[in-house]
Amino acid sequence: MKAKIDLLRRKLIHKARERVTEKFTGRDQHVIKAIGVLGDLDNVFNLLFEQVREWYGMHFPELERMCNDNAVYLKLAYHLGDRKNFLFEKICEHYENQLAAKQIEEKAGQSLGSPVEEEDLAEIRLLALNALNLREEREFLVKYLEKAMKQVCPNVLAVAGALVGGKLLATAGSLKRMAMMPGSTLQVLGAEKALFSHLRKGTLSPKHGHVYQHPLVRGVAKNKKGRMARTLGAKIALAAKKDFFGKKEDCQAELQALNRRAEQLGGARK
Repeated sequence: MKAKIDLLRRKLIHKARERVTEKFTGRDQHVIKAIGVLGDLDNVFNLLFEQVREWYGMHFPELERMCNDNAVYLKLAYHLGDRKNFLFEKICEHYENQLAAKQIEEKAGQSLGSPVEEEDLAEIRLLALNALNLREEREFLVKYLEKAMKQVCPNVLAVAGALVGGKLLATAGSLKRMAMMPGSTLQVLGAEKALFSHLRKGTLSPKHGHVYQHPLVRGVAKNKKGRMARTLGAKIALAAKKDFFGKKEDCQAELQALNRRAEQLGGARK
């Protein structure tokens, strides 16, 4: 009896090891990790930018209202530093909008901000540099994500895009699980909180999750986003099945159908 129990135990351990190895061997797991890191980079960047904006705003508060691009704001704060350095030629080296550059130069000379010590300004500039480095790392990671998804799930990449497709894959847990999901599930994947609230409290059911960030969904009117998301979820489901079962890039029919549906709903063709 003891020998049979030991044999069964060894078989179960062996099977568990095989499943763990299979789970972490797939390339889709690297895509999932990259999506997780991408989200963390965005969160940290946003926190750093807010700190730079508030700190540097004590010295040059008008810059925030005149520069809507976070990356450009950080570049100006890091490269120019003291507002007395905000000359038109120097601003144009980091900001292509010449009209805005001229206005920034004028505001820099009339700013209501307080003077800043070199030691304090050095810390602000270092913080801005760290935020810029995070933004650059994010760009490298997005390129890696696109390259990896091109190998793992090229059809999902073509239909959903790297960010939306990667988030769906990460939420599903694997390409296999994603391929088994119907389009209605992929449509609301990422809206679990709203779905649970609907089931528990009877609130309105969610019409879209991660797919809301897709340009075709964002491009239609608010009252038509649910219909566009439904079509997109169905096409992503087909693309995932082609990637997992077919191993061949062939999504032209899905892309054409999405464009036709977007035109029917009054959205821009993208």
